[in-house]
Amino acid sequence: MEFHNLSSPSPLPLSPSMATTALGSPAPCLPTSSAKVSAFLVPVLCLEFILGLVGNSVAFLVFCIYSRPWSSNVVFLVSLVVADFLLIVNLPLRVDYYLHRETWRFGPAACKVNLFMLSTNRSASVVFLSAIALNRYLKVVWPHHALSRASGRAAAQVAGGLWGGLLLLNGHLFVMTHPRQSCLSYRLGRQSSAGLRWHHALYLLEFFATLALILFATVSIGVTVRRRGLGAQAGPRRAMRVLAMVVAVFTVCFLPSVLFGVASIVAFRLHACRALDVCSQLFHGSLAFTYLNSVLDPVLYCFSSPSFFRQCRALLGLLQGSQDSASDDSSSQRPARLQAPPSKAEAPGRLHT
Repeated sequence: MEFHNLSSPSPLPLSPSMATTALGSPAPCLPTSSAKVSAFLVPVLCLEFILGLVGNSVAFLVFCIYSRPWSSNVVFLVSLVVADFLLIVNLPLRVDYYLHRETWRFGPAACKVNLFMLSTNRSASVVFLSAIALNRYLKVVWPHHALSRASGRAAAQVAGGLWGGLLLLNGHLFVMTHPRQSCLSYRLGRQSSAGLRWHHALYLLEFFATLALILFATVSIGVTVRRRGLGAQAGPRRAMRVLAMVVAVFTVCFLPSVLFGVASIVAFRLHACRALDVCSQLFHGSLAFTYLNSVLDPVLYCFSSPSFFRQCRALLGLLQGSQDSASDDSSSQRPARLQAPPSKAEAPGRLHT
């Protein structure tokens, strides 16, 4: 995901002082790699791999054991868990890449698969964060609309269609070529391709379109809660907490890389070599934040469900005695709802989200 030289036939990066043509006219500056940034990313990615693997494994087991049948919200949450696993299983390869000073040792085919999985994870994360926000929006603002009462099966069909679209949007990564011993999906240089330009555009489009959608849902829910006097109800309050957490996760994980990425492109166009080096290194380091979403998403699940944390503790064996377990099961049957309570009693032990 780093910005890197596209046109140099040598694996060694060009320095700003070398950015001149044979005729002496100014040539585009090319970003250089930094050993300090790679040294920073190695331990951070290792930590994110461990925490993300543990957190998402527990979350997936909780959803499978305690949330039967799946509601529409659980379907989108599970899709987010799957997207996080796509990232987590690829982090060891990225750690090896940075550990060997940005040298890819597993061949071009594995590089393409690795970049495709990372890019698909990012796309899926922003898409399903948007789906969670829209699901909360419908349940608060349009509680009687047919979409707000969509079943888990209907949500699964929507999620399947979204996954299919995401795979197509990122399929260009399989036809992109990479310099020898390099495995980067975002690069700057004198030579470009339609696939690379689309990749850059997709990165910006995903962020700004998703941010606008999430902010719209958050503001609409806040206005509806105040206008209808729903602030005292637990359901709308939880919806606001979920949306606030979605905005926080989305901003922390993706905003830094977008800002530094845009700054790198601007510096490249303006031939500002020193600024390009600084911005590209900041962009490189901010990749740790984009991978952080796989660690923070389980925290989002705790905000999304009142009983998720209790069920996690039960799954990990941290609850003592059958009486405590029975108490947790009982409490999980009384979630705050945005509509009138159902006529039939909920099945015991079900996780409501």
